[in-house]
Amino acid sequence: MFRFVLSTILVVIAVGCGGGVEAKPLPKTVPVSGIVTLNGQPLVSATVTFIPEGQTKGIECLGTTDESGQYTLKQQHGTAGAPPGNYKVVISRLLRGDGTPLPKEGAGAGGIATETLSRRYSDITKTKLTAVVPQEGGEFKFDLKGKK
Repeated sequence: MFRFVLSTILVVIAVGCGGGVEAKPLPKTVPVSGIVTLNGQPLVSATVTFIPEGQTKGIECLGTTDESGQYTLKQQHGTAGAPPGNYKVVISRLLRGDGTPLPKEGAGAGGIATETLSRRYSDITKTKLTAVVPQEGGEFKFDLKGKK
């Protein structure tokens, strides 16, 4: 009797977990890269986020600037590039208390990170930065102004 009840429960669980909403495939992407500068100097360790607007399909696309301020976008789930379309752009640079960039894992247990860029670039509700990605992809330069 115990085996029967256990088997029935396992079948119910398997059937209940098997259905569900099928994930839609992400739209085709095109190469997107660029450079971010702050007062004309390369901005290192900044996160550049393209957020789809209007009819643009897809999810957020992110890139991190290197020592020369260059970034290359990837969709949040890893596919290189971004779908063609209109984007709001957010640029953020979080640094630890000692002024060093965050490791890829984040600030760590008990770690504190501080936003070093103006909210006019780093806040999704305040940014005026935009980009229109054409069908062939493109390069986008952002020259930010303000204190370091």
